[in-house]
Amino acid sequence: MKKNRFFALANRSSTPRPTPSETEVSLYLNQPCLQEDGEPLGYWKAKQPEFTVLTRLAVKYLAIPATSAPVERLFSIAGKLFRPERCNLSDKRFEQLMMIRCNPLYIGLIHILFINTNN
Repeated sequence: MKKNRFFALANRSSTPRPTPSETEVSLYLNQPCLQEDGEPLGYWKAKQPEFTVLTRLAVKYLAIPATSAPVERLFSIAGKLFRPERCNLSDKRFEQLMMIRCNPLYIGLIHILFINTNN
């Protein structure tokens, strides 16, 4: 008799209830997909009452612009500076050249300030 009651308790506790977040994710995954030309932030604004946790995550991560253009620009500049005929550049000199090439306005401002203070 004791044995039967023990197994009944064990079987009952082996099926945990889903957390509210798990339930929210399950409901979201059963939703139809957003159209390709749809507005993701608008979708999450409309679904905020239904998906409170997921909406906070979506707004946090969808607000970040997904672009690699600045990095690609740096690699392009670096490739032009570090050519085969200039492969003897030291790390320090390469960094100085990159600073000058990537920040021409800043370098120009320093030059103007330097000339004005020396005259």
